[in-house]
Amino acid sequence: MARLKRTLNLFDATALAIGAIIGAGIFVISGVAAGLAGPAVILAIMLAGTVASFTAFSYAKLASRHPQEGGSYVFAKREVSHFAGFMTGWIWLFANVVAGATVSLGLASYVVALFHQLPLVPVAISSILLLTLLNVVGIKQSSIFNAVLVLLKLCALALFVIVGFSHINLALYGHFAPDGIKGILGATALIFFAYTGFGTPAAAAGEIKDPRHNVPRSITLALVLSSVVYVLVGVVAVGIIPYQKLADSGSPLTDVVDYGIKAYWLKLFVSFAAIVATVSVLLTTIIGVSRVSYAMGKDGVLPRLFGKTHKKFSTPYLGIIVIGVTMAVLPMFGDLRQTANVTNFGSLSAYGMVNLSAILMIKKGRMRGAKHLAHVVIPVLGLGSCILLLCFLSIYSWIIGVSWTAAGLLYYYIIPRHFKEKA
Repeated sequence: MARLKRTLNLFDATALAIGAIIGAGIFVISGVAAGLAGPAVILAIMLAGTVASFTAFSYAKLASRHPQEGGSYVFAKREVSHFAGFMTGWIWLFANVVAGATVSLGLASYVVALFHQLPLVPVAISSILLLTLLNVVGIKQSSIFNAVLVLLKLCALALFVIVGFSHINLALYGHFAPDGIKGILGATALIFFAYTGFGTPAAAAGEIKDPRHNVPRSITLALVLSSVVYVLVGVVAVGIIPYQKLADSGSPLTDVVDYGIKAYWLKLFVSFAAIVATVSVLLTTIIGVSRVSYAMGKDGVLPRLFGKTHKKFSTPYLGIIVIGVTMAVLPMFGDLRQTANVTNFGSLSAYGMVNLSAILMIKKGRMRGAKHLAHVVIPVLGLGSCILLLCFLSIYSWIIGVSWTAAGLLYYYIIPRHFKEKA
């Protein structure tokens, strides 16, 4: 059986993380979040980025200790228990499969905004299937394609910010937090979705050169750059258009251009960038999910087909196909707010376990410099913030998330014992 090949360098890994982060969150979910927090969505973006940075710290430290594919599944398995690893991987897979569906709906919204005759759901499904096929062909090909997309969307967002700053109406910041701290925290819990891709390099560590160093570096670089971009875009967006108009928008940044800038060329460019961004996120989401399922398939806690690789392409092709087809079914159900909330339930749960894994690694004395206070406090803050944000998710997301967790418990206890022992 062929194995995964290490073909990605630091640039590729960083582009992979940026590709996974900057997408539907800022181009789609930011409008819904503005409806919850008003102009204080700017604070929500900062808070969500801070929460993400705590967990990113834990990811970076754990990745330097366990430089192999699997990400949160491997961390929890090695530092907590096999059972914790399985449940973390199970929940993480669920969150990211749903995230892929969310991103595909965002992608379709921008495509339909440009080409009104196209139907929303078929566009979403088609995009998933096409990118699934690209993933099957190879990680290097996918990485090159992703790097091009990342550069395009960063240029477009930079142009949006530069042009938008001259059209800001300071009066729109006046009623800054209409729903107070509740609205800000609710928006923070929702917009956390915009940061959830930072762990993708850890999931794909088996294909990254020198993963012990390049995975932590790529996570840090991507999160810092993405946070800066998000805050600038948020400042411009709520400074140009009343937040009430953003609340129900499926394409908030083009609505900002229509309302306050009135430049058709910029609207076309932003719409194109939104399509590029969401394609990039969808592509990297499929990469991340398939690599975690690959690690779990190798261990036997998922069906063995997930752990098989293609002899020519060296990709976990069967797992990619199963994940892609499953993801393609979901756009037929739910809306953007529902799917984003469900995604965040899984992501926050898995990230909580990553922070717990980092805490236990410190306790075991395996982390270099663990005696430094920051190394102790940051994972604790990460765990606490994940638990806090879970409390502000919708009842719908809790019902779906708990149901999936219960299904994982049932599945785990019917797995043949020798699979669990081998894992």
